[in-house]
Amino acid sequence: MEQLKNSLGPYELFAAIIGGSPFILAVFLIYNPLESLMDLANVVQTLGSGGGALAIALTILFLSYIIGGTVQGLTWRYFLLLCRLFNKEYLYLGNQLIERDRALKQQEPQDASSLEFEDRLVLLLRQEIGIPKKSDWMNSRLRSYLRERNSPSVAASDTLIASHIMYRNLSLGCLIICLVSFVNAIRLGALEPLMIIPILGYAAYLMFWQSVSFKKWQNRDLILGFYFASTKETEAEGTR
Repeated sequence: MEQLKNSLGPYELFAAIIGGSPFILAVFLIYNPLESLMDLANVVQTLGSGGGALAIALTILFLSYIIGGTVQGLTWRYFLLLCRLFNKEYLYLGNQLIERDRALKQQEPQDASSLEFEDRLVLLLRQEIGIPKKSDWMNSRLRSYLRERNSPSVAASDTLIASHIMYRNLSLGCLIICLVSFVNAIRLGALEPLMIIPILGYAAYLMFWQSVSFKKWQNRDLILGFYFASTKETEAEGTR
């Protein structure tokens, strides 16, 4: 049965809403500085008990969805910055494919069956879609190749990339709330806003690591999906 293309359904919607929620909260705290979490709980309770609670909730969800999609370029740069800072690789095989491609061009092996998995993968990539100069450019080629063959790996990778975007948005959003809490502590002359900064900072750190995992898993699904789809196609042609 043919896969529905470019369709994540409600999962993408919820991922964007959740990823944009910290930015909504940060903007609210900038214009409405609060001394404690209890004050925030009272504000939420007041908004929820009013006659226009449904309209307010829908507006917040809509704005969160819009912001969650708008800040993706910013959060991607933030993600790359942290990857360089912590020396963290977010691709499944890192730069191995490009390095092995260079090595294979010098050796030109005759029997591909005796090669390691990574080397056989490189030969298939070179034959089917080519190997780009940068590893980051590989995913778009893999997705196009798999979409044309209606591979289920595309749907799985789309779900993983949505989770990756959500977590990197949450990570940056938590850091921004930390900054806003610090500024509000100075504005209000209160210490309680400072107490949540270590908690939110650690949460931002954990969410960054989770976003790295989802990005690596997405790249893994595309690479392995390509390998098995390509080998299956080659075997089918060999039996004709």
